[in-house]
Amino acid sequence: FAPRQPEPSAASSKAPRRVKDNFVNLVVQRSGPAVVRVETEQKIEVPAMDNSDVFSFFFGCRPDARRQERKIRGNGSGFCIDGSSGVILTNAHVVQGADRITVSFSGRSAPIECEVLETDEVIDLAAIKTKDRPREPLPSMPLGHSESVRTGDWAIVLGNPFGLQNTCTLGIVSSLDRSTGETGFDWMRHPLLQTDAAVNQGNSGGPMLNELGEVIGIISMRALFGEGIGFGIPVDSAKAALPSLLQKKKVPRSYLGLKMAAGAPDRPRGGSGGAVVEMVLPRSPAAEAGLEAEDEIVELDGRKIRQFDEVQAAVRSATVGSALKLKVRRGGQTVHVDVKTADIRRLREGGSGSMDGHRGRASGGGGGGGGGQ
Repeated sequence: FAPRQPEPSAASSKAPRRVKDNFVNLVVQRSGPAVVRVETEQKIEVPAMDNSDVFSFFFGCRPDARRQERKIRGNGSGFCIDGSSGVILTNAHVVQGADRITVSFSGRSAPIECEVLETDEVIDLAAIKTKDRPREPLPSMPLGHSESVRTGDWAIVLGNPFGLQNTCTLGIVSSLDRSTGETGFDWMRHPLLQTDAAVNQGNSGGPMLNELGEVIGIISMRALFGEGIGFGIPVDSAKAALPSLLQKKKVPRSYLGLKMAAGAPDRPRGGSGGAVVEMVLPRSPAAEAGLEAEDEIVELDGRKIRQFDEVQAAVRSATVGSALKLKVRRGGQTVHVDVKTADIRRLREGGSGSMDGHRGRASGGGGGGGGGQ
C-alpha cells in the first residue's frame, strides 16, 4: 500500500493568483477604503388615514384629522478627503432636507453620524463631517486636477449603486464639453465631465478617479434614458468651492436673472448672432436694470456675443456685485444696459422665485441619492 497523503489544508487548497494586478486593482486597493455609503433620514408629517375619511365621504365634512410622522430614507455615495477631521464630500441632492445622516466605511461595523457643513446647490456639492472627531484618522483619498484631464483618459467610478457597497466600474472620460447650462438660465453654466463608466442610482456623490487614484470628478447624475452616459462635477470646481463650505459659508455665485435662447431664427444669414432673452425674473438684477423679454444681447463688456453660453460664462466668472455692460438690440434699436450682478442666495431667498425650480440639472436624472432614490 502507498503511504496515505496528508489532506490539503484550507490554506494550501487556495488557488494561486495567476494574473497580474492592473492599475484598477491598485486604485481600488488604495482608494476604496475611503469611499462611504451615505444614508439619510427625513421626517415628514402626513395625514393619518382613519375614520375621518369615511366621515367626510358620507357627511361632506371632516373632523380634525391626526397627523402621522413618517421617515423617508435615501442613500448615496461619498468619499473622505480629510481623515483627521472626518470631512466627506458628496452631492447636495443626497443630503438635502435630511434630519439624520450616517456614513458607513467598508470594513467598519457601525455607521458614523454626520452633520452638513454646507452645500452648494448650483454645482450640486455638499461637505459633511463626522459629528465626533475620529479617534484615529479615517481612510481618505487625494484630490487631483480636472484641468489637465483629456477625453479618452481612464475613469474609475467607485460607489454604492442600489446599495451595493464597494462597487467599481471602469470607463473613459467621454467628453469635457458638457454643462448644466442648456436650460438657458444665466447662472447655470457650470462644466461637467461625461463618462461611459456605469453610473446608477446610489452612485451620486462617489468619486471619479484617474489611473493614479486621484479624484478628478464627483458623480452627480446619469442620463435618464440611455446607457453609458454619466456626469461628474470636475474636481477643480469642487476645490474652488471647498474653502467656503468648510467654513460653513455659502459659495458666492453671481446671477442676473435671465433665461436665454439662441439668436432669433429670422435673423439675416451671416448676422453677428446674439442671445435672445426669453424671460426676465421679477425683482432680479436684470429686471432692475431694465432688460426685457425679446431683447437680444449682442455685446457684453465690449465682446461680441454669438451664443447665450458666452453670457453664462461671463456671469459665472464675474464676482458678486460687479457691473456688466450689455449692448442690446431691441425692436430695431440699439440699447446700452449696465447691470450689476447679485448673489444667487437672493434668488434662493425668494427675491425672484425659487432657485430649486430652475436648477435644471442637465440630464433630468440623478445618479441616485436622497429622497429614497
